[in-house]
Amino acid sequence: MENLLKNELFTHVSTEELEKMIPCFEMTKRSFREKDIIPTHEGEKNYICLLLSGTVSVNRISIDGSLDLLEYLEDAFLTICEKDCTVLFIEKHHISKRCLNACPHHTQVAENMLQLMGNKVVTLTEKVDILSHRSIRGKLMSYFRIQSTKTGELSFLLPFSLLKLANYLCIDRSAMMREIKKMKEEELIAIEGKRVTLL
Repeated sequence: MENLLKNELFTHVSTEELEKMIPCFEMTKRSFREKDIIPTHEGEKNYICLLLSGTVSVNRISIDGSLDLLEYLEDAFLTICEKDCTVLFIEKHHISKRCLNACPHHTQVAENMLQLMGNKVVTLTEKVDILSHRSIRGKLMSYFRIQSTKTGELSFLLPFSLLKLANYLCIDRSAMMREIKKMKEEELIAIEGKRVTLL
């Protein structure tokens, strides 16, 4: 319950209201192990999946069979469990359609969903901006600047490994590492582990 209340989908929803929604939305909880694929639909059922614990990545299978990392999430696209996780499944129609009782908390969740969709558009726009750069350096610097702007600091932690960064930027890892080495030599950036500093 505490983890659910932290989810942005339930912003401005009280514990009492959430307790009423659990049976109303027919929520089901499932656990997954590392590398498991998390289904977002089964037959005609389409789900909204809420990550309660663990880490997952959202990927797309490219034409050559490789995985392109779209998003990396903590606490048809392919959602892969990166660390053991627990996921809550809600059929989409429970949120997209107004319930018979016209509960105010149901309306609040629908409004929250619209806000989340708006935030998702911003995220996707950022990725389009990053990928619009033709050079590896351009993509890296665009990504680093976005992360710096989000934290308000020139130094920030990458949310994932350099391998996953290469997948996210849709570039070859070896070529990316060579470019990072050049950028460090030119004193454009400093990298220590997952910490990146713009110089």
